[in-house]
Amino acid sequence: MDAVEETSAIFTASRDLLPAGSAFEPHAHQEDQIAWLAAGAVELEVLGERWHVRGDRIVWIPAGAMHAMRFSEAADLVSLYIDPLLRPEGDWSTPRALRADPLAQALLHHLTDGAPDHRRRARCRGLLADLLAEMPVVRDVIALPRDERARTVAAALLQDPGDARDLDAWARELGVSTKTLARAFVHGTGVTFRRWRVDARMHAGARMLADGVPVQDAARAVGYISVSSFIVAFRQRFQTTPARYAAALRAA
Repeated sequence: MDAVEETSAIFTASRDLLPAGSAFEPHAHQEDQIAWLAAGAVELEVLGERWHVRGDRIVWIPAGAMHAMRFSEAADLVSLYIDPLLRPEGDWSTPRALRADPLAQALLHHLTDGAPDHRRRARCRGLLADLLAEMPVVRDVIALPRDERARTVAAALLQDPGDARDLDAWARELGVSTKTLARAFVHGTGVTFRRWRVDARMHAGARMLADGVPVQDAARAVGYISVSSFIVAFRQRFQTTPARYAAALRAA
């Protein structure tokens, strides 16, 4: 594990380069944590909920909240640990996922890579608090089912998002009824299996675009015969087209 740390009496900024298969077992911090993935993805379990998160989201984990992280692929994890007295205005006592503002991402990079002095760190901290207070809370992180059978399906589809098997086929393979599996997805993730699979495919497509895969190839790899259908689904998920998303990554 590689880590770069900048510590002060007020907060700590760290960056960890994690190989696939890494994990942080359940634990809690005395400080609030801001977690953002500059690359890769994480399966985050916090207060009984399970999320699959990529770099388009910033996660807020309040002090004292039990959480665990597992990395199925190599990841670049940036974290801030902040005294709860320095929270932004409002109620920050529960975990939340926030849409990753480009300026906030740049500040997180700067705090871990730029080695700013104490005065600049204080200014960065203040600006970041202002940005967090205005960031929209999002409900579209990929929640993972609690039921082990549904989690088996979810893990397989995250590994191979182009798998076209429907819920009936999965139920037969696992020896359960389709209704049981369908209820497990809704109960554990808040959405239907079909909606969950679309979200998983969009996140996989975003990863491929980040790796430089052309839009047409990414669409086919995640199970879309029609590129236009992939574009529509991608825009609904990320509020931009795949081409613009890829261009923004190149510019960044």
